[in-house]
Amino acid sequence: MILILLILSAVVFFVSFIYIDRLFPRTLLTLISGVVLILSLAAIAANYHDHFGLQKVTTQQTRRIYSSAGSKMPVGLLLYQPIGTSGKDNVYIYTTKANQKKPSHTQVNSMTVNRVIAVSSQKARLQTSETHWEYRSNFNRFLFGIAGNGHELTRRVNRFYLPKSWLRLSTVQAKALQKQMGSAKFQAQAKAQAAAYVQTHMQEAIAKQPALATDRQAQQRLGKQFAADFQRQLIQKTVSQLKK
Repeated sequence: MILILLILSAVVFFVSFIYIDRLFPRTLLTLISGVVLILSLAAIAANYHDHFGLQKVTTQQTRRIYSSAGSKMPVGLLLYQPIGTSGKDNVYIYTTKANQKKPSHTQVNSMTVNRVIAVSSQKARLQTSETHWEYRSNFNRFLFGIAGNGHELTRRVNRFYLPKSWLRLSTVQAKALQKQMGSAKFQAQAKAQAAAYVQTHMQEAIAKQPALATDRQAQQRLGKQFAADFQRQLIQKTVSQLKK
């Protein structure tokens, strides 16, 4: 609407100044159309440069996310792909459903900031805050809607809240981890170390609770728990070696 008002005021200004002979109506129309013309130009410039008629509105969305490794590892993984060489810009890869085939990723632009925060919760979540320019009223939308600058993104913050047991790895580190854990030598050593770990911790548990010596079901539950603990520790140790 503001462009139509600008064009009409310019036409009226030209016609009244050139073609109207009587002094009073010519002066009146020229003055009114000139003021409208100047105000329209100023409003358009202010809308373009200073977002006149707009205000910042922030919305927030929180979603649960799942490990990038799915259920293949006992440790949750959040993967990222470095962008550039500064080490500050990363694209994070995540899933919003268990065993999701095609993962999602964060956006790559100057308005997006990613943060990773360790929490005591057992579930990982992604909180996305977006700030957009929105029209202050329907009247402002009516005036400046043709510019299409409503709902313009000005800032996005992705906050990944991860359990302390989760690991943050680059895609290169994840591939190296997968390769190392897939080797026959590593698996043989891990199997022997896991058996020794479970046996040692089971003996300690029985020493504390002698009744466990005859409770096979309890031993099976503890054995699975000890095996999972060992796997987590082994992965964390392997990852720390890869990061050196």
